[in-house]
Amino acid sequence: MAETAKTQPSRLMLSPKALQKALEQSAKQAQRMADAFGLVVPSIKTKKEPRTPNTA
Repeated sequence: MAETAKTQPSRLMLSPKALQKALEQSAKQAQRMADAFGLVVPSIKTKKEPRTPNTA
């Protein structure tokens, strides 16, 4: 019985796609709640262009 427990995937582990979907839903819910209370949700700013050192 202990052997089968080790070979079966854990139900608590989500696939990367499912994890991404859950994170997006959580972010949307946090944004809706913040909007309802007039608060700002901090977010991660994505970099559009990689920083390059100036070689002037």
